Amino acid sequence: GDLATQYFADRGLFCAGRVTDGDIKRVAKATNASIQTTTSGLTESILGTCGSFEEKQVGDERFNIFTETCTIVLRGGTEQF
Repeated sequence: GDLATQYFADRGLFCAGRVTDGDIKRVAKATNASIQTTTSGLTESILGTCGSFEEKQVGDERFNIFTETCTIVLRGGTEQF
């Protein structure tokens, strides 16, 4: 939720909210990461990597650009109506 997003932002880390299941799976596959449902027991072997990460604004849309090598921790949200 908003508290988790703020926690990461306060530490200079990017946190995406309301990421679709398909997008999480694509990023995990592209970065060689394993999708986790908890932050307990995280090990280096399950974290994905990329060269750089950049968030770009194009018109009204924001895009997340991943290239080559950085550690990524992803968390899927619940459906909100």
